[in-house]
Parts: sequence; C-alpha cells; structure tokens
Amino acid sequence: MREVSNRIQRASHSGATLEVYQEASSYCVRKTVHLDIEKNYEAIVKQQNFSSLQTPTYNIIAIPVLGTEKSKSRLSISMPFVEGLGGEQVAYKGSKAVAMNLKTALDFYLINSVAQSEYSTFPSSTVRSKINSIKEKLGKNLFLFPNLRDRMAILNEYCQKDLSLPLGPCHGDLTLSNIKVTERNELVLFDFLSCEINSPLQDAAKLTQDFEYGWSFRKEKASVRVKGEIFCEHSKPNFLTTLERLFEYETRIIEALTVLRIAPYIKTQDSITIDWFNRTMDKTIRKITG
Repeated sequence: MREVSNRIQRASHSGATLEVYQEASSYCVRKTVHLDIEKNYEAIVKQQNFSSLQTPTYNIIAIPVLGTEKSKSRLSISMPFVEGLGGEQVAYKGSKAVAMNLKTALDFYLINSVAQSEYSTFPSSTVRSKINSIKEKLGKNLFLFPNLRDRMAILNEYCQKDLSLPLGPCHGDLTLSNIKVTERNELVLFDFLSCEINSPLQDAAKLTQDFEYGWSFRKEKASVRVKGEIFCEHSKPNFLTTLERLFEYETRIIEALTVLRIAPYIKTQDSITIDWFNRTMDKTIRKITG
C-alpha cells in the first residue's frame, strides 16, 4: 500500500499529498492540500459537478468525490482509486487507433463545452493585472527566464480590448497528465483547476500545451518524446483549429497567459522545465507578433 502511495505521489504534479487507503474491498485515494484552500475547493466542486459525456469512442467521466473535509488550513478529498493508463503514458505507448479515438473524444468534449457556454466578455484589465501579478510573484527569479520581461510587455500591449468568448464549463487544467484511459473504455478526468477565465478556450489552451508543445512528456528521454510527438500529431483535436479561427485574439491571449502562469512555480534547479518554458513562451509570443 505504501509503495502504491509513493508511486502516485511521484506522479502527481499538483503539490498535494496523496495517500492510498483501503475501504472495505476497494482502494481509495485521499488528497490533502494546505495552500489555496478556497481555490482547491472550487476545483473539487467542478469535479463533482462534471456531467459524463458519451462519445463515439470513450465515455468521458470525472473521478467521483467520496467526501471532503475543509478547514481554514486544510482540505482533504477522498476519491476512489481508478486503474488506468495515464494520458502521458498513452502518448508514447498508444497506437494510431488509440490516438484517433482520443482525438474523437476530445473533439466531442470541446464542442459540448462550447454548446453549454454563453458568449460574453472578459475584461482585458483583469488579464493585464494577472500578467503583472505573475511578474511580482517571480521577483528575483525573473533572471531564470531571459527576455521574459520583454515578452510580458508584448502580451500586455497586445491585450488592449476585452475578450469576447464562450464562458462556461471547463476542466481548467486539461493536460494529458490529468486524464486516464481505463479498460472499460472510459476517459477519466481529474485534478480540475479553478481558473480566472472559465471558458472552453482555457481547456483548448491546455491541450495545445501538450499537443503542440509537449508539456506532459517534457522530462522523458528523447526517444519517448519523439513517440509522444508522433502520437500527438494523430490525436490533436480538429476543433482546436476551429476555436483558433473563431477566436484568434482570445486564443492568443489565453494560450500565452496559460504558459506564463507556470513560471512562478518552476523550481530553480528544474533546468528541463525552465528550458521548456523559455522555448514555449517565445513560440506563443511569436504567434502574437507574427
């Protein structure tokens, strides 16, 4: 049991403490967080409220929440342990057929999210405030990211008009690292995120982070990364291109902001992620500057 808990903990990207325990004949996972209690609670409510979606290939579901315990300094969430292949493993182990199945399911997911959304505006001033707050969080670590100050200035200048976009249900952190494929033909979502812009465009930006920039397998050896890139070429949802065409301005801003918000959480010794961030930030800004 301890070894399983350690393995899950090593695979976690959320910073939470994860523990596997047995209840009757089933295994469960207890996730405990001590920071950003309210935001993490909002995220777990998202997970609880997610409605399953049947697609031609997978039934998309969220891991059920068995219970929560919340105080000012601690949030504990209990969930069943779900056996399955993590999305980042699917990317370098999956066949072309699996890639096409995932593509179909994610296309249905994005289309359904847009259909459930309402078109509204999001103030550009809030986006610019977020950019400035990220800059403040970075503080002395800004030196890790050459040219980032200039990149943020370009993004700030670009974001002058309010965003007009679909606002509605979204996972918030829809990367390959936060999905599992089960033997029961389920695509299981977990680690939902409370985010500033609740929009399908947020999920699209997170998917782009994987399918275009290779976030979830950035730390794998070169041969594995190549397999992941090939898989992503075949599994990238077509609807990402549609959303980019319909909401070009909004997509550019949300994609850049999504990458930018990673910076304050990168550890100074994590050279792989630092290199990934610098390359990816440059690519997102080039989309803006042309």
